[in-house]
Amino acid sequence: MAKYISETVAWVADPDRIAKTLCGSLSDCALSVEIDGPDQVLNFGDGRAIIKPNVCGLHLRVEAEDPLTFFGIRSLLQVSLSRATNDQSGRLEWHAASGELFDVLGRRARRTGGC
Repeated sequence: MAKYISETVAWVADPDRIAKTLCGSLSDCALSVEIDGPDQVLNFGDGRAIIKPNVCGLHLRVEAEDPLTFFGIRSLLQVSLSRATNDQSGRLEWHAASGELFDVLGRRARRTGGC
């Protein structure tokens, strides 16, 4: 299990298209890209990014063994996302997460009754 894990939601229109754009722009940086239905996993060796489109936008998750890889992957995602959506703010609110995929965001959705 990765030592550093965080998640966020990016509220975007057309999340499927944005997910494909993100994977396309990051595929040169990643060792591999795995597609599992709508979910896409970018493998960076000592870390990975999981992109999961849904009706609310994109769930993004970063897992890494060391802080340099962790923050590097997060930075790549943020820059690529801001380019793909023409949003120059590049701000995402990341949340610490457990080993369960999208654990933090799932709990929040159940509390608020939304995405």
